[in-house]
Amino acid sequence: MTDVAEKSAPYDDRTAQDAGPRVEWIEPETPQKRSRKKLWLGIGIPVVAVAAVGALAFVSTIHTAPGTSVFGADVGMQTAGSAEEAIVTHVEEMPITVSVDGTPATFTGKALGLAVDAEAAAQQAVADVPLWNVSAWNSGDVDAEMTFDTEAMHTALAAEFSGAYTDPVNAQIAFADGAYSAVPAEPGTGIDVDALATEIGAQLASDQDVQAIASGETLLAADSSAISVDASVTETPAAFTTDEAKAAVEKLNTTISEVGFTLEGDVVDEVPSDTVASWVSTTVTDDGELEVAADQAAIQQYADALPERVDQEPVDGDVVVDAAGSVSKVLTEGEDGYRVTSTDGVGEQIAGQLTSLSPANVALTGEKVAHETTERLRSSVVMKSEGRAYFYESVNGGEKELINSFPMAIGTAGYDTQVGEFTVYGQLTIQNMGSCDSEGNLVPGGKFDYCTPDVPYPTYFNGDQGFHGTYWHDNFGAGARMSHGCVNLTVSASEWVYSFLQIGSPVSVRA
Repeated sequence: MTDVAEKSAPYDDRTAQDAGPRVEWIEPETPQKRSRKKLWLGIGIPVVAVAAVGALAFVSTIHTAPGTSVFGADVGMQTAGSAEEAIVTHVEEMPITVSVDGTPATFTGKALGLAVDAEAAAQQAVADVPLWNVSAWNSGDVDAEMTFDTEAMHTALAAEFSGAYTDPVNAQIAFADGAYSAVPAEPGTGIDVDALATEIGAQLASDQDVQAIASGETLLAADSSAISVDASVTETPAAFTTDEAKAAVEKLNTTISEVGFTLEGDVVDEVPSDTVASWVSTTVTDDGELEVAADQAAIQQYADALPERVDQEPVDGDVVVDAAGSVSKVLTEGEDGYRVTSTDGVGEQIAGQLTSLSPANVALTGEKVAHETTERLRSSVVMKSEGRAYFYESVNGGEKELINSFPMAIGTAGYDTQVGEFTVYGQLTIQNMGSCDSEGNLVPGGKFDYCTPDVPYPTYFNGDQGFHGTYWHDNFGAGARMSHGCVNLTVSASEWVYSFLQIGSPVSVRA
């Protein structure tokens, strides 16, 4: 029997089993002066005089037994060299009829890419079934392996059955609207060569073939084909599939969204995805390989313009802080300054990262100039006896400086403005005060017996007591007691206070 494989592999050891009478060369007991002869003994074979002992022994060990074949090639009574030639010729000329949808065509084994390691097979045959071993005579096929060149098979079949073949279309990568997307692959059609090779191998290894060899029939008869198989047309996938394209698209979109430049750890420039995509080109080869290239010159041109975009002088910050030093309001956002001193090699570096679909973040050569921040602690002192509110500012922990002051009105008897040390905790631009509905109307029976709608700029520091504007009276100054405990100011003064003081600003109310 024979083994058939799609890839060549080492031959299995095969030892012929002794059966029947043992045949061997026998040396005469007494040497004679005449030429030495040997007797060749075997069933049904008369005793005859043959060549010299040495020559006979040599012939019996370098020739195969009669009735030996390799893949149907008769190699009986042959040396390894002649057996090798017989095997090659037989396999190459072996007729194989392939039918597609009832239409037959006959090919040679060579055309379909059949191959066998004839040298190894021949040597193995000589070793396994030598001429001297009568029990191995007529043993039929010896073990060997056949390989199939599927590309050659495809080529031969496509030439004969062109209607069974359509080329698949590889998936593609497209870029539009700021992102990559996958263009799906389209499958083709073709003959299933794997199934065909399996069927050919099965017929080569069938008992019928072995019996044909044993009975002396030839597989190369001009009027018949040794092997006849039906081929099936199947769908053939594209070399670059839709799933592979989707995976590549995900990587590409991630890559183009993460290109940027840093300077001493700060991100100083983030390149728009559209710009990065303009640097990248993608190509799908016929073999289904995705090739990504990057325009190094265009990248370097962008990098060379970075100093103009990135370089800046520092901008000092200005903030209002509370007594604990926490920022309660940013007056001016501080910004560090940057100076790019070199962009050499940036194009090459980013191009390499893009082609490998790696995030391209480049640390620029240069320096960062840190900004300074001015911290302002703002506070207020309410002097009830003077009928005036004072507003101070301390810069960077220095001495307090009086910034502004306004006349005021405080709580009437029974609604005293409380003395103490407080902190601003809430601010509004406008509010209905008292017992009011959503329209600013008095709600009878409410907590308060009044409703004052649309009170401007309340700044609370002690429960329901705080600064606010007053549009319903203009009595401010020493002795002015007009409120339910709040510090009444003019509308313009209350707006200034709302902007000046912040959450956390200290307020001291004194008698």
